[in-house]
Order: sequence, then structure tokens, then C-alpha cells
Amino acid sequence: MKKYIPLLFLIAIVFQGYKAQVTPSKFENIAYLLTFGQGSTPSWGDDDHVQIHFFVVPQTETRPIYIRVYDPSTGGELDTPNGPFDTRTSFTIYGGKGAYSTKEARAINPKKNYDKGVIIDRKVFVNEAKYDKKWYSFGPINPREGEFSKEMKGYVFKVICKGLSGNDGNAYEYALSYKADANIPVEGGNAFTYEMCFRLKPGVRQTAHVYPFINKKVVSIEQHNFDADNDVDMRLTSVTKKLHYVKESGNGGWMKSLHKIDEGEKNTSVDFQLIKKTEDYNDMVIYFLNQYEEAVPFFSTPIGGVPKYKYKIDVNYKFD
Repeated sequence: MKKYIPLLFLIAIVFQGYKAQVTPSKFENIAYLLTFGQGSTPSWGDDDHVQIHFFVVPQTETRPIYIRVYDPSTGGELDTPNGPFDTRTSFTIYGGKGAYSTKEARAINPKKNYDKGVIIDRKVFVNEAKYDKKWYSFGPINPREGEFSKEMKGYVFKVICKGLSGNDGNAYEYALSYKADANIPVEGGNAFTYEMCFRLKPGVRQTAHVYPFINKKVVSIEQHNFDADNDVDMRLTSVTKKLHYVKESGNGGWMKSLHKIDEGEKNTSVDFQLIKKTEDYNDMVIYFLNQYEEAVPFFSTPIGGVPKYKYKIDVNYKFD
């Protein structure tokens, strides 16, 4: 949903800078993650009022870690008001068996068992000025409290943000850190999700990036986006494709498009680019499915690096 841009919001974006291992990352160029209260309608930009992120810590890491949340309360200048601020938002950290391996946890919508795992910590935030544009840290957390994943080569933690009540939008960021009071990146750590509700940065030609990882089994990927308000041009770039057209949604609706995966794109990240058309900021949702209708993960730091299109030049020589 497009909205008027407060001057202070613009100033905050200009001066906040890029911070190490923060989600959304500098690679994504996204303003904030968004979760709305249960009382909001989908046309505000959030289809289900629940957002799940995963954090992976390398299996060799033994130092305690912190999962930090920036501006976790609702009611500050970064948040989206819908009348008086009355939204309650919970953040819950999960580890242990089932936190990541449970199939429902990796689905695009909250289904029964999506919150499996051992609760490590939980806090509910309301309209509290003391958290406005401030970090709140969960921890210290022993990396071994996460669920070990051979696939991810590390211990995985699940963070569920849920809009419990109210109808406002909560804008926030995450960070994985060695410190409670600073963002010191965990070596080899990363964050990923399977569906994301987020705010685009305002400004014509501002370009956000989402990086699904394409494993060797994927032959096609279907992107789904919600409530883009026809305010973005969407393009796909990869090692074999350059600026391929992607369909974008209107206000309060879904749109999808199917994209064949080339052999050269397997085991790489692809880059879905969202290019703003207006100066307004905009809240929307995106996710991806493979040919089996399984959700495809996308990472804050793209696996294998930001994909670059590889030009192919065919030259035919004729010798007399």
C-alpha cells in the first residue's frame, strides 16, 4: 500500500547507513520488514500478520550470540499508523528440534505446527517510546540451542514476529551479533526467509533486491507478489538472464509469473529487482515456489554472491 512519506522518515533512511549483518541487508536495499496487527485489512500490505525469519550460525561457532530487533515497538515515526497506535507485536525466538526442520515452518503462510521448536525467549511490545529507533537484544544465546541442519551447515534459529492485536504496521530490522549493545557480525552467519512482508524505500528508481537460492533440483520458479500497487517495475537478473520482465500486483491483490530455470542458474542465487516508480513508500509481500509448489528460501546475503549476467558473444570467423 502506498502512503505519504513523512520528512523524518526520509531523513532516517539517508542517515542510518549500512550496518553489518542486518536484515534487511545492504544487498537487498529494503527499508524495513513490516508486520501489521490482526485488525488490519490486507490492503495495507500484510496478508497474514505473521512473519518468520531464520538465522543460521556456523556449526563451528561456540561464542554466545544475540538476535537483535531494531524499533520493535509500534508507535514510533518509522511505523505505519492506522488511527491511534494500538498494536501489540510479539517476537519469539525458537531453537531445538523442529524449529527449522518442521515443514510448516518453511511454508508461505502460518499453518498448524509452524511454531514448533523450543522457545528460547519471547517478548511482547506495544506503543513504547523507549524502543523507538532503538535496538532490543535477545540473548546471550548458546549457538547449540539452535536446531542443527546439515543442509545449512550450522545451527538454525527461528524468529516469529506476530501482530497480536490492533491494526497498525510495525516496521523493524533484525541483526545477528556477538554483542548485546552493538551489531558485530557473526562470522559465516546469515538470515533467510520463505515469505517476506516489507517496506520499499521511497524514491523513483530506488531498487530493492530479493535473492532466492536455486538448488540443483529446481527447474522453474514461480514468483508471487502482493499489494505492489503497480508502483514497481519488476525484473529478473541472473547469470543467464538480464532484466527479464516480472509481473507486479496492484492494490490489495496478488500477481504471479513463472520463470524457467536454466542449467547455469542452478546452485546460484537469482536477483528479483523491484524498481520504484514513485516517491511514495510502499508495503508489500513476496514469495517464490518451485515446480513442486515448495517455498524457495531467499537470503539476506545472497548465496554465492550477487548474481552477474554473463554476456555471451558468438563470433564466426571465415578464412579465405
